[in-house]
Amino acid sequence: MFFTKAGRIAAWIATVVALMSIALGYAIGWGGTDSVLAEAFRIDSPQKAVAQSKLSLSQGYALLFCGLVLGILSEISESIAGRTD
Repeated sequence: MFFTKAGRIAAWIATVVALMSIALGYAIGWGGTDSVLAEAFRIDSPQKAVAQSKLSLSQGYALLFCGLVLGILSEISESIAGRTD
C-alpha cells in the first residue's frame, strides 16, 4: 500500500505543477514581453516570449498526462488491494 499512497501523492503534485505550468505558458503567451511574468523571467524579445510560452505549455501538458496516468494507476492499485477473493 505504500506505493499506492506515494503514487497518489505524486499524481496530485504532478497535476498541480502541470496546471501551474500551463497557466504560466498562457499568461506569457497572451501578455508577451509586457507581462509581469516576462519581466520575472527576463524575457526581452517577442521571440523569447513565444519560445518560453511553447516550452511551458508542452511541458505542462506532458506532466499533466503523466500525473493523470499515475493517478489512474494508483486508483486501480487501491481497488485491487481492497478486493478479497
